[in-house]
Amino acid sequence: MTAIRFFNAHIIDPSQSIDGIGYLDVVNGVVDAIGIGTPPKTGKFEQVIDCKSSCLSPGLVDMRVQPADPGSEHLESLATLLAAAANGGITALACLPDTRPVIDEASAIDSLCLRASRIGGSRLYAYGAATKSLAGTEMAELGLMAEAGAIGFTNSTTSINDSLIMRRLLAYSSMLDKPFIQHCEDHALTANSEMNEGETSTRLGLLGSPSEAEVIIIDRDLHLLRRTDARYHVAHISTRAGIEAVRQAKAEGLAVTADTSPPYFLLNELAISTYNTAFKLSPPLRSEDDRQAVIEGLADGTIDAISSDHMPVDRDAKMQPFGPAQPGASGVDTLLALSLTLVHQGHISMTRMIEALSLAPASILDMTGGTLSPGGAADFILFRPNSSWIIAGANFKSDSRITPFESHPVQGIVDATYVDGAAIFLRQ
Repeated sequence: MTAIRFFNAHIIDPSQSIDGIGYLDVVNGVVDAIGIGTPPKTGKFEQVIDCKSSCLSPGLVDMRVQPADPGSEHLESLATLLAAAANGGITALACLPDTRPVIDEASAIDSLCLRASRIGGSRLYAYGAATKSLAGTEMAELGLMAEAGAIGFTNSTTSINDSLIMRRLLAYSSMLDKPFIQHCEDHALTANSEMNEGETSTRLGLLGSPSEAEVIIIDRDLHLLRRTDARYHVAHISTRAGIEAVRQAKAEGLAVTADTSPPYFLLNELAISTYNTAFKLSPPLRSEDDRQAVIEGLADGTIDAISSDHMPVDRDAKMQPFGPAQPGASGVDTLLALSLTLVHQGHISMTRMIEALSLAPASILDMTGGTLSPGGAADFILFRPNSSWIIAGANFKSDSRITPFESHPVQGIVDATYVDGAAIFLRQ
């Protein structure tokens, strides 16, 4: 039997409404006891660790990560992705299906998850592709992928534009009790676009993508949702109109959830004024009003979760004029620190941040994690929320080192990451 006690920790667990200095006992990889105050003088422990008032919370659950392996290992290997996740305090991550080959059948899910388990570290889960080859024209074998462990279905970075196929996908997802994750974008409105449409795009001479392209897809899908009773999730929501649509759907009682990512609550379209392609993302950076709406949505719970939206990009694909440059950026190394900015600026509480980074995504996707309840897996992190550092892509554990937050000052350092009670990352 392996028993470890962590004491003098600022424990934050939204699932149990715990926020205070206390202790956590871990026995054989499972949470044995948790409490506020001085731990009882009972039990024998191989290790007793003084956390020195550092925060101890459930590990982060990142519900939107694009792997480059298999197919583009030169961008990032599975091993470096998992190492970066551990470094960033992520104990579980959900991978999008647009690898090569696409994860559109059960064997691809089996292969990816088996390889990750052999590497060890953070738990890796996979989405199943909603359509074959992500082409949007023919449904993939959802049932077989669900049996193989798919945590949900998505067409990754493209919307399902065919309404009949979308209705069928929602119906099958409902039958399989899996969430459908939608990248909401009307491609007819955004074809060849380079940034958000507005005064800034006109001034910069770049082709704009109207913000309405997001809410049009959300509105259509909500109408279909009323007929199918499925679980529907809006990925990386970025506009005020889209957020308001989700808010109204929740008030109606529909099973709708949403996530966003740090660029959409920390940056706006003005960042593109330098034509730096690190700021080219999908969805594009929006207006300041949209950014404020994202913060409001996180504060009131309309937006349930925060994801890294990690997307490895070939440096050559970024070293081009802004228009043809590929969208995407790294995100796993910086997820906690960037999210803590909302706490330091007084927009949300620490408890709400941990809920958005851990409990909410774990609940949406039925993944292990998000809680420190006794009897559950001991997946947790130790971090110092006030420790300062400067973001530098060159120092990332991930091989993907392009970030829109290069040289950005942040606060929040992960000191240790534990999965099943075993340390998968310890800061030296």
